[in-house]
Amino acid sequence: MIQQQQQTYFLELYRAGLRAASDIAKASIENAQRLHVQQVDALRQALDTNTTSARQLSEANSLTDLLALQLKLAGAQAEQAADLWTRVWRTASETQVAMLGQVQSQVGQLSERMRETYSAATRVVENAVNNGVNEGERRSA
Repeated sequence: MIQQQQQTYFLELYRAGLRAASDIAKASIENAQRLHVQQVDALRQALDTNTTSARQLSEANSLTDLLALQLKLAGAQAEQAADLWTRVWRTASETQVAMLGQVQSQVGQLSERMRETYSAATRVVENAVNNGVNEGERRSA
């Protein structure tokens, strides 16, 4: 019976560890999906901007207009790049916070299960010792 209880507790711990690993893998995949969507959106935006820029540059009437337009477009591109990196870093940090929260929760659950396992094992041993003492007293009497 003691061994059966210990096996049950250890199987629960194992399952909890598998759930934790699965949750972390799921969060990681979701993060990769969000980053992929952001990259595709940024690429679409860059293509649209490129089309607009090419059209505007082809409509320039003088060298001064061309240089002014290129300067304006370069600023817009730098702003778009900064925005993309801001979104990427924000997504990465949100994912890390979520994953750390999941790990912390799983560790808390594992710790609680370990305490329960230790308490149960201690009770079983105490009962076995008490039964052995009582049996010894009966034999002595």
